[in-house]
Amino acid sequence: MKRFDAGARVVDPAYGHGIIVAVEDEYVRVQFDEHGVKKFLTRLSHLEPSTEPVPAGSPGKARRKRKAPAPKASKPPAAGE
Repeated sequence: MKRFDAGARVVDPAYGHGIIVAVEDEYVRVQFDEHGVKKFLTRLSHLEPSTEPVPAGSPGKARRKRKAPAPKASKPPAAGE
């Protein structure tokens, strides 16, 4: 059975090079340089160890964070309340 450690550099035939970001019971998550995060069933994956360095200034396709909605302005109490 394949065994991967978080932080290891790997290569996949379809997605190219990436870094292991999480190892779960039967799954492994990889942050690929050009394709973002992908989840694989470990025993069926085609991942192989790689010595290819991480590209400079490109940790992968980063997800854009959502901005928190602006707080709603409360209405001042109406006269007579």
